[in-house]
Amino acid sequence: MDNINELIEKYFEGLTSSDEEAVLRRFFTSGNIPDDLVMYTPLFTYFDNEIKNAEASTTGQFRIKKNWVLWLSSVAACIALIIGAFHFSIAQKKCPAGSNYVIIDGRCYTDADMIHNAMQRTLREVSDDDDFFSETPSGNMNIVESQLKEFESLFNE
Repeated sequence: MDNINELIEKYFEGLTSSDEEAVLRRFFTSGNIPDDLVMYTPLFTYFDNEIKNAEASTTGQFRIKKNWVLWLSSVAACIALIIGAFHFSIAQKKCPAGSNYVIIDGRCYTDADMIHNAMQRTLREVSDDDDFFSETPSGNMNIVESQLKEFESLFNE
Protein backbone atom coordinates (compact mmCIF):
# COMPACT_ATOMS: atom_id res chain seq x y z
CA MET A 1 0.00 0.00 0.00
CA ASP A 2 2.79 2.42 0.91
CA ASN A 3 4.50 1.33 -2.25
CA ILE A 4 1.42 2.33 -4.29
CA ASN A 5 1.30 5.76 -2.61
CA GLU A 6 4.97 6.28 -3.47
CA LEU A 7 4.36 5.19 -7.07
CA ILE A 8 1.41 7.59 -7.37
CA GLU A 9 3.60 10.48 -6.16
CA LYS A 10 6.36 9.50 -8.60
CA TYR A 11 3.75 9.23 -11.37
CA PHE A 12 2.45 12.77 -10.87
CA GLU A 13 6.03 14.06 -10.74
CA GLY A 14 6.75 12.31 -14.04
CA LEU A 15 9.43 10.05 -12.59
CA THR A 16 7.90 6.58 -13.10
CA SER A 17 9.16 4.01 -15.55
CA SER A 18 6.84 2.17 -17.91
CA ASP A 19 7.03 -0.90 -15.67
CA GLU A 20 5.97 1.16 -12.63
CA GLU A 21 3.09 2.64 -14.60
CA ALA A 22 2.03 -0.88 -15.56
CA VAL A 23 1.99 -1.77 -11.82
CA LEU A 24 -0.27 1.23 -11.15
CA ARG A 25 -2.64 0.30 -14.00
CA ARG A 26 -2.89 -3.30 -12.78
CA PHE A 27 -3.54 -2.12 -9.23
CA PHE A 28 -6.31 0.30 -10.19
CA THR A 29 -8.01 -2.18 -12.55
CA SER A 30 -7.92 -5.05 -10.02
CA GLY A 31 -11.03 -3.90 -8.15
CA ASN A 32 -9.42 -4.00 -4.67
CA ILE A 33 -8.79 -0.28 -4.22
CA PRO A 34 -8.79 1.47 -0.84
CA ASP A 35 -11.28 4.32 -0.41
CA ASP A 36 -8.58 7.00 -0.22
CA LEU A 37 -7.27 5.98 -3.70
CA VAL A 38 -10.57 5.35 -5.52
CA MET A 39 -10.42 8.83 -7.07
CA TYR A 40 -7.44 7.71 -9.25
CA THR A 41 -9.23 4.65 -10.60
CA PRO A 42 -10.83 6.35 -13.66
CA LEU A 43 -7.46 7.83 -14.68
CA PHE A 44 -5.53 4.55 -14.64
CA THR A 45 -8.48 2.55 -16.00
CA TYR A 46 -8.69 4.97 -18.92
CA PHE A 47 -4.95 4.59 -19.65
CA ASP A 48 -5.17 0.81 -19.37
CA ASN A 49 -8.07 0.70 -21.83
CA GLU A 50 -6.27 3.01 -24.26
CA ILE A 51 -3.14 0.88 -24.19
CA LYS A 52 -5.17 -2.28 -24.79
CA ASN A 53 -7.06 -0.62 -27.67
CA ALA A 54 -3.80 0.61 -29.21
CA GLU A 55 -2.30 -2.88 -28.99
CA ALA A 56 -5.41 -4.43 -30.54
CA SER A 57 -5.43 -1.80 -33.28
CA THR A 58 -1.76 -2.38 -34.04
CA THR A 59 -2.31 -6.13 -34.18
CA GLY A 60 -5.32 -5.61 -36.48
CA GLN A 61 -3.36 -3.27 -38.72
CA PHE A 62 -0.52 -5.78 -38.90
CA ARG A 63 -3.00 -8.49 -39.85
CA ILE A 64 -4.52 -6.25 -42.52
CA LYS A 65 -1.06 -5.36 -43.89
CA LYS A 66 -0.07 -9.02 -43.86
CA ASN A 67 -3.23 -9.96 -45.76
CA TRP A 68 -2.65 -7.12 -48.23
CA VAL A 69 0.94 -8.25 -48.85
CA LEU A 70 -0.19 -11.85 -49.37
CA TRP A 71 -2.92 -10.77 -51.77
CA LEU A 72 -0.59 -8.48 -53.71
CA SER A 73 2.12 -11.13 -54.00
CA SER A 74 -0.49 -13.63 -55.24
CA VAL A 75 -1.60 -11.20 -57.94
CA ALA A 76 2.02 -10.56 -58.94
CA ALA A 77 2.67 -14.31 -59.19
CA CYS A 78 -0.41 -14.78 -61.39
CA ILE A 79 0.66 -11.95 -63.68
CA ALA A 80 4.15 -13.43 -63.96
CA LEU A 81 2.68 -16.82 -64.88
CA ILE A 82 0.41 -15.29 -67.52
CA ILE A 83 3.25 -13.30 -69.07
CA GLY A 84 5.51 -16.36 -69.03
CA ALA A 85 2.87 -18.56 -70.63
CA PHE A 86 2.15 -15.93 -73.29
CA HIS A 87 5.87 -15.48 -74.02
CA PHE A 88 6.53 -19.20 -74.34
CA SER A 89 3.44 -19.77 -76.47
CA ILE A 90 4.69 -17.17 -78.93
CA ALA A 91 8.21 -18.61 -78.83
CA GLN A 92 6.86 -22.12 -79.50
CA LYS A 93 4.81 -20.97 -82.50
CA LYS A 94 6.16 -22.92 -85.46
CA CYS A 95 6.37 -21.86 -89.05
CA PRO A 96 3.92 -23.54 -91.42
CA ALA A 97 5.08 -27.00 -92.41
CA GLY A 98 5.46 -27.84 -96.06
CA SER A 99 5.71 -24.26 -97.30
CA ASN A 100 8.49 -21.79 -97.91
CA TYR A 101 9.01 -19.13 -95.30
CA VAL A 102 11.45 -16.57 -94.01
CA ILE A 103 12.01 -15.70 -90.37
CA ILE A 104 12.37 -11.98 -89.74
CA ASP A 105 12.71 -10.77 -86.15
CA GLY A 106 11.57 -14.15 -84.87
CA ARG A 107 8.38 -14.27 -86.95
CA CYS A 108 7.54 -16.46 -89.94
CA TYR A 109 6.61 -14.80 -93.22
CA THR A 110 5.44 -16.49 -96.42
CA ASP A 111 4.36 -13.45 -98.45
CA ALA A 112 6.99 -13.03 -101.18
CA ASP A 113 6.20 -9.33 -101.79
CA MET A 114 6.50 -8.48 -98.11
CA ILE A 115 9.77 -10.40 -97.90
CA HIS A 116 11.08 -8.63 -101.00
CA ASN A 117 10.21 -5.20 -99.55
CA ALA A 118 11.77 -6.06 -96.19
CA MET A 119 14.93 -7.22 -97.94
CA GLN A 120 15.15 -3.99 -99.95
CA ARG A 121 14.69 -1.86 -96.81
CA THR A 122 17.42 -3.80 -95.05
CA LEU A 123 19.83 -3.53 -97.96
CA ARG A 124 19.20 0.23 -98.21
CA GLU A 125 19.87 0.61 -94.49
CA VAL A 126 23.24 -1.14 -94.70
CA SER A 127 24.30 0.29 -98.06
CA ASP A 128 26.61 3.28 -98.33
CA ASP A 129 25.51 3.99 -101.87
CA ASP A 130 21.83 5.03 -102.16
CA ASP A 131 21.95 4.83 -105.97
CA PHE A 132 22.99 1.18 -105.90
CA PHE A 133 19.53 0.04 -104.81
CA SER A 134 17.52 2.47 -106.89
CA GLU A 135 14.27 1.29 -108.40
CA THR A 136 15.24 2.32 -111.94
CA PRO A 137 15.03 -0.45 -114.52
CA SER A 138 18.67 0.05 -115.46
CA GLY A 139 19.73 0.26 -111.82
CA ASN A 140 21.51 -2.40 -109.89
CA MET A 141 18.25 -3.95 -108.71
CA ASN A 142 19.00 -6.65 -111.26
CA ILE A 143 21.59 -7.97 -108.79
CA VAL A 144 19.01 -8.09 -106.03
CA GLU A 145 16.44 -9.70 -108.32
CA SER A 146 18.92 -12.35 -109.39
CA GLN A 147 19.72 -13.11 -105.77
CA LEU A 148 16.01 -13.44 -104.96
CA LYS A 149 15.53 -15.80 -107.91
CA GLU A 150 18.48 -17.84 -106.67
CA PHE A 151 16.87 -18.13 -103.23
CA GLU A 152 13.52 -19.02 -104.81
CA SER A 153 15.13 -21.84 -106.73
CA LEU A 154 16.53 -23.19 -103.47
CA PHE A 155 13.09 -23.11 -101.91
CA ASN A 156 11.46 -24.85 -104.86
CA GLU A 157 13.78 -27.85 -104.74
